[in-house]
Amino acid sequence: MNKIAQFPPWIFVTKLEDLHVPGYTGYPDGSVIISKYLSANAAFGGNSNAGVLSAAVARISRARNDSTGLASDEYGRVFSGQGSRAGFIAVMQLINRHAAEFKKEPGLAKYFHQADFLQAMADDKCFGLDCIGFLGTYLVDAGLEAKYIGRRPLDYASVFKPVQSLSDVTDYSVVMLTNGLHIQMIDTVIERGNGYIDVHLCQSSTGGPQSNWGVRIRGGGGDYLPVEEFRAAVISKKYAQQHTEDNAKRKREGLGERDYETYLRALLKQSNTPTGYCGGAIFTITSTGEPSNPVSGSVYIGTAGISIGVP
Repeated sequence: MNKIAQFPPWIFVTKLEDLHVPGYTGYPDGSVIISKYLSANAAFGGNSNAGVLSAAVARISRARNDSTGLASDEYGRVFSGQGSRAGFIAVMQLINRHAAEFKKEPGLAKYFHQADFLQAMADDKCFGLDCIGFLGTYLVDAGLEAKYIGRRPLDYASVFKPVQSLSDVTDYSVVMLTNGLHIQMIDTVIERGNGYIDVHLCQSSTGGPQSNWGVRIRGGGGDYLPVEEFRAAVISKKYAQQHTEDNAKRKREGLGERDYETYLRALLKQSNTPTGYCGGAIFTITSTGEPSNPVSGSVYIGTAGISIGVP
């Protein structure tokens, strides 16, 4: 991975808030904001509206012999929460060119009741980014990686080495939940105190792509999930019988069922642990900040020696 970024993460957020779509006349100057968190994973809200739009784009582009110009893998990422800015714009241009056709689609007609129909689609999760989509597309846009690489949040520990102390945390570090469910990126370390740091954080989560100013991270350990054991148990279904028994017990107690992976996370989680995956220290990121950080909990922080400049 290249170590020189062409712009910092907070600039990437502003770029996502101003996607200029050539030929579009929506408010204010043909620009569209990527305003939502979008995931292909049903456990995180899914992408049903994006799926409706994806099917219509495929159908209408074939009928009109008008390709988006995107490779199949990049096209798919537009509708799964991991699309690039160029990918969003290419699809939006096609929709704008054939607006009359898209307006006839039963699942899409509602968006064309307003002049700014592309923004209406974005606001209703036809377009959006998930946490790994945000980070992965930033790395490509900023010139740090040559192409998008699909990774799970904790896979980034192989690129951003987990630190041992808050004193080792630098600007442009990544913050990975120890349970493997979310990733964020530090734009700037604002302040260092006794057992804590305050940071400018960037991510896509509830509220979509965003900057969170003044988020506090504390040292001292936290919850640990033995990720290799967890992943192996997911595949082998080692605890399937215990999971069934647990759900039966929860039903008797008037509690809702838990899926297998949620049960595993609860079963295998260890508390008050100082270090964990890849030997990284465990910290706690809080829900502080402006706006408040929507994803808090136990985290690893990884660094890759990134600086800002023009290669």
